[in-house]
Amino acid sequence: MKPLTPSQKGKILSRLFWDTEGNPIDAESLIEAHLQSLEDIQSQQFFRKLLTSCDWYTLLKLIPAGKLPAIFNDDIIDQIFPQDLKMKYKYARDILYR
Repeated sequence: MKPLTPSQKGKILSRLFWDTEGNPIDAESLIEAHLQSLEDIQSQQFFRKLLTSCDWYTLLKLIPAGKLPAIFNDDIIDQIFPQDLKMKYKYARDILYR
């Protein structure tokens, strides 16, 4: 799987968060900032939107695999809709924690 360039990551995030950001997005620093404050509601909403909007492979390209278990916590996953998507991420969390 070919990694995304910073500009490609920025384009993906700017499409997802078109209503919140007016400036070009520095994807790496934005993701890292939200990873540092996972207990914050805005960070949880950020990752919830990523989980519901991106396919699995795009998600893996945006977030390093080693940091995925951190965003698969109950505060984030329990608010995902639809139910089957929530169950898929709970299953992925179980696999990652093994």
